[in-house]
Parts: sequence; C-alpha cells; structure tokens
Amino acid sequence: MQINTEEKKRKNNNSFLRQLFKTKPLSAVCMMMLLLMIFIAIFADVLAPVKMVNGILPTSVLEKLQGPSWKHPFGTDSLGRDLFSYMIYGTRTSVVIALCCTVLSTLISVLIGVFSAMIGGWFDLIIQRFVDAWQCIPSLLITMILMQLFGNGILQMVIVLSIPMGIGGSRMIRSQTFAVKDLDYIHMSKMLGGNKIWQIFVHIIPNIMPLILMSMAGSIGGVIMSEASLNFLGYGVSVNTPDWGAMLTSSGRSYMYLAPWLAIIPGIAIMFIVFAASMFSDGVRDILDPRLRGGAPKYRSKK
Repeated sequence: MQINTEEKKRKNNNSFLRQLFKTKPLSAVCMMMLLLMIFIAIFADVLAPVKMVNGILPTSVLEKLQGPSWKHPFGTDSLGRDLFSYMIYGTRTSVVIALCCTVLSTLISVLIGVFSAMIGGWFDLIIQRFVDAWQCIPSLLITMILMQLFGNGILQMVIVLSIPMGIGGSRMIRSQTFAVKDLDYIHMSKMLGGNKIWQIFVHIIPNIMPLILMSMAGSIGGVIMSEASLNFLGYGVSVNTPDWGAMLTSSGRSYMYLAPWLAIIPGIAIMFIVFAASMFSDGVRDILDPRLRGGAPKYRSKK
C-alpha cells in the first residue's frame, strides 16, 4: 500500500511541461512558436527596424514595391512601408485579439454551459433553444453583420468574434457539467447545505478545468483564422493598424502579380501560427484527457 502511494505521488509530480516535451515534441515546438509570437508582440517596438510614429508606420513613395533586400528583408508595400516592421507590429495585433477572444469566449461558454446545466428546468430549455437557433446561422454571416453594426477596430473585433465562439462552445461545457453534477460528492455537498453557487465554484469548475483549458487552447487557431478572414473581407481593424489579414486584402491582393511577397509572407505567417495553435491544442488535449488521444495504438513486443 505504501509503494502504491509513493508511485501515485511520483506520477502526480510530473509537470505538464515535462509531459508535453517528453510525449508530444511537435506540440512542444508549436508551443515555443506561440511563445515566440507573444515575445515579438511584447517587444515589437524594440525589434522592429522601422518604428511607428503616432501609431502609424512611416511611408516612403520612393521605396514602394521594392523586393526583399538587406535594407528591407521582406520588401516594401505599395505605400513604401517596410513589410518586416509591418509584420512585427501585425503580430501584436494578432496576439491581442487572439488572447482576448480566447479568454472572453471561454468565459461566455462557462457561464452559459455551467449555469444552464446547474439550474436546469425551463431555464435550461430556453437557453439551449436559443443556442440551437444561433448555431443554425452561419458564423461568418453573424460576424459580418455585427462588424457592420459596431464598426472596425480591435475592441469591436474581440467582442464580435467572442460572442459566436462562446455561445457555440457552451454545449460542450454544459454536457461535461451534467456528467459532474451527478457524482456522489455533489449530492453530499447538497446534503451538507451547499448551494448551487458554492457547488459551481468549489466542485464543478475545478473538475471541468481540463476541458476549459482544452477549449481555450483549441480556440486560438480559430480566432487567428477568423480575424484574418474578416480583415481580408474588409471588416476588421482600423486602416492604420498593422494586421496580417489587412495586408492580404490591401496591397497583397492588388499587387499579387507585381509584388507577390505582399501576399506570400502574410499568408505563410498565418499558416504557421494556425498550424502551431492546432498542434499545441492537440497536445494539451492528449495530456489532460488521455481518453481522447489520437494516433495508432502502441504495442510492446513480448519477450
């Protein structure tokens, strides 16, 4: 009995990062890519060779549409702006939108899913019919309509992207809450006088925290992709705000044949970040919930 207890303690002491680097090296590399993206966003003013002045990147008519060179590693756009500096400042925009949307959408999902399952009855019926009706409408159509109402901007985009993702993700939180609320210790908490608020914050949320973390990790890639898509369609950040999707829809699409680097470089950046976010979310899912682990089973040879 003592040996089993020591083994359990030793297994519990294995940190999440240790398991990630040991069992999911690709997900660990992708996590480092995401951390690098956050680092670039924080120190964009230091890393960018051309600094923004009053929130605007300087332009130069004499240097417009220049190809990659030592002076401009990624070339320049139609306004003569350094594309390398533009991409660095655009990283800050993507990180702010991705993190804020991930946190806000997860908060909406937890509030709707947990309270809907815990209250139940007519409240749960009304909320779930509203969620069903909301999911029948294409999310891109909803976001375009909301962006048209609220206007362009980072704050508006965070709100518009978070609401559909939060409402859609509440179904998964609700189903997991139903599975937890029927456990024995929840009934024991009721017998000891614990109200629903106590049960939610002390028992329910801590037990569904792995699912919440998996939902947060999985939504990062979707947020970046949705943000780039809205900017490509013209419903995104302000005109002077550097953004990868805005580069694709402005100079990238207009000068695709004359200056292909204006579309290729932002497209590659979006592709790598979405791939890194997806692989990192798969690693988080496999570690936090081994029952959902994908891939072929491993067999040990018997000697």
